[in-house]
Amino acid sequence: MTVSALKTNENSDVLQISTLEGPVFYIRLGYLELTEPEEIAPEKVFDAEKEEDIVNAGLCFAAERKAEEFLARCEQCRAGLESKLLNRGHDRLYVKKALDYLENRGLLSDKRFAFSWVRSHTSLKPQGRTRLLSELCAKGIKSSVAKEVLNDFFSQYEEIDLCRKALEKAVRNGKTEEKLLKFMIDSGFSYKMINEVRESQSEN
Repeated sequence: MTVSALKTNENSDVLQISTLEGPVFYIRLGYLELTEPEEIAPEKVFDAEKEEDIVNAGLCFAAERKAEEFLARCEQCRAGLESKLLNRGHDRLYVKKALDYLENRGLLSDKRFAFSWVRSHTSLKPQGRTRLLSELCAKGIKSSVAKEVLNDFFSQYEEIDLCRKALEKAVRNGKTEEKLLKFMIDSGFSYKMINEVRESQSEN
């Protein structure tokens, strides 16, 4: 590969590389493993090994840019974002490097995604801690991260309030007796908490 031209923005580690062979692509210098950044210059000829290194850096950057497009729309978790990129044809190795970079920059955060998801999810579908933990783990969130997020969430919101809302919604939907109890337990609330809410409602 022979470099014909370079273009970069000031204070940026992203290069636009033009080659005599035709392709024009972008790389982030941080993705290079074998090639020193100062080696990349107009009229520089690279052997097969370093050419592959530079092309790989370009593929990592392409995965990064696509990931940023998804993140610009809404918070993403790493597992979900990885799946979306793989489905769009990006190689797993390049996806991993790109997501590592975005995590290190604080642009991708499972904890931030999980908290946002729990807050929006419970506003529409009140559920208890155990069900929320199960659903977060199913989304690819590590159990330790999910538990930390739920601790933060339930330090701000009372689980019993969610239990009360879930119970009221279930009753409005016609659930009674055994079906009501099963629904509430499946929603992640403890038998003790369910009874506490039911007793308080019967007293009012």
